[in-house]
Amino acid sequence: MKSIVYIIGMIVILAIINWHRYEAEDFNYQGIEEIKIGVIETTANEHKSCIHWYDENLNKISEQKLQYAMLGSPFHNPVYYNNEIYLIPQGLGNRKDSKKVISLNREDFNITEYPFNNIALNDIAVSEDYIYTINTLNGNTHISKLSRRDSRLEEVVIEDEYISGIVAIKGKLYAFSSNMQTSSPKFYIYIYNEELDLLDIRDITKYGTGQYKFSNDENYLYANVMVTKDEKPGTMILKISIETNEIEAIDINEEFPNDILQYKDKIIITNHDLIMYEGNKITILDKNTQETETIELDRKTEFAGIIGNLLIIGNQENIGLYSIENRFELVKEIFIDKSNESYISNIIVLN
Repeated sequence: MKSIVYIIGMIVILAIINWHRYEAEDFNYQGIEEIKIGVIETTANEHKSCIHWYDENLNKISEQKLQYAMLGSPFHNPVYYNNEIYLIPQGLGNRKDSKKVISLNREDFNITEYPFNNIALNDIAVSEDYIYTINTLNGNTHISKLSRRDSRLEEVVIEDEYISGIVAIKGKLYAFSSNMQTSSPKFYIYIYNEELDLLDIRDITKYGTGQYKFSNDENYLYANVMVTKDEKPGTMILKISIETNEIEAIDINEEFPNDILQYKDKIIITNHDLIMYEGNKITILDKNTQETETIELDRKTEFAGIIGNLLIIGNQENIGLYSIENRFELVKEIFIDKSNESYISNIIVLN
């Protein structure tokens, strides 16, 4: 079992972290109530990003220019909590030293910044009382917790392991870990309470690793498996009981499960290799019978979301809307006009 080290007994960073809130600048508020979809354009070379805002029919409403580099990530979806959308602006690509999380208010589109102490932040989880981040330095992963009440910052370190993703649900924080320094790879889920006291550890080595994207319903957390312990493409998603932490693996029989979306009694899973930028399929999983159906679409399924009965699929070139109830018939598409040095990091969906 790998040791979990609490830095000086879970050190409290005594410097009070000041939050900063900024009003949306150069933002056209006309038609703001119609905004439903955001496309995040960013770059690693400049502190310059832009969120292109559309209505539910992909008609352009406005755009919001932000002074951040590497805002958002294809590997980690924005986190939605109450009225805020949380993102990481990592900073310039050769430094990744912004050391902050931002939230975007979905009503007035103002930005709040939450400073952290570590560089190269990777993922976010949010609860009523805390904002959590992860980063890996010198082979050790730091899980940081920022209190909303008193702005105190605390940290836990997991030695010699890489945490791919975290998610907070119903008073628990789930951290998905891989250890490649043992004689054979070992993969775990560390389960904490909100105070970062360790509650449970689950060995998921037999299933695989690369858990970056998550979804949940009332009873279960779902996580993707991108790679097996034999370094082959994953075809499973993990179904984890929120009450008992018991794990069931569901084989969807299609490689590279990516986004996991809830829709009625179904789960819609995109199949896309984020590293190779390949894959244009989706898999429909019936939650009751666990039967699956795979459908090939006409574009790469890098990003996804659901608004009403429409499936949103996006990538570096275009965004498409598909009717879920009409066998995923293409309803509308738009092509993305971005600068040569920028890329699309993710999409935002305002339901």
